[in-house]
Amino acid sequence: MNVTILCGYLNSDYARNLLSALNHAGVCGVDVVAADGDPAPRTVRTLWKAHGLAAPWIVMKWLLRRVVLTLARFRPVRSLPPSDLRTQTCAQRGNFVAVNEINSEECCNALRGLKVDLMVLAGTPIVRANVLSVPRVGTLNAHQGALPRYRGMNVIEWAVFENFPPTITIHFVDPGVDTGDIVADERVAIHPGETLRNVRDRASTQQVDFLARSIVAAVHGSLPRRRQKPEEGRQYFTMHPALRAIAESRLRMQILAQ
Repeated sequence: MNVTILCGYLNSDYARNLLSALNHAGVCGVDVVAADGDPAPRTVRTLWKAHGLAAPWIVMKWLLRRVVLTLARFRPVRSLPPSDLRTQTCAQRGNFVAVNEINSEECCNALRGLKVDLMVLAGTPIVRANVLSVPRVGTLNAHQGALPRYRGMNVIEWAVFENFPPTITIHFVDPGVDTGDIVADERVAIHPGETLRNVRDRASTQQVDFLARSIVAAVHGSLPRRRQKPEEGRQYFTMHPALRAIAESRLRMQILAQ
């Protein structure tokens, strides 16, 4: 089975850690497709679905970055920055391909050229249907929330806020926001003295291991799939700092109650 990691940065730490975990488990020859550009904002509807009230700020940041990149083109020489991910990919006999944008036809062509069976997301913007249609088996993602209950952003924080155990879910990706078939989920433990930042950091480490184990299972067999119903859950957006402070307080209470 041809496994390809799709990531939003040329030197993605997430992709590097996932690649290391897969190699340690005996899965080598993994290809990587990484974005070298800055993706344009999507439609207003899609931006709102992904970011809620933070959508105008996302657009402003993109516009500012485009100005910086345009000015950079006037330099005498513009070359790709060095990438440890590229070196790591080639060292385990995989192909490394840099594309300008994740959702471009260039990316689709790169994936077709690699004859991808299973694609794995390692930090990307919302991936569109044209890209998701390329892999033969499908696309896997690790989501830091219990699906279908917690879709969207900051769902570790929202789970704590609502006194629900933090959870990581492995799921197949469809064109919706965290609405694809569920493969498996795993609780994230909470330890004494931790903050939301600590829980998120440990969840990020745990999800790499969990996702790697799921990929290994797919390579050696098949994965279970449980379909989600759109009405089963809800989508969450970026948590307001005032609500985050309440979530921190509730986290301390949950730790004391253990």
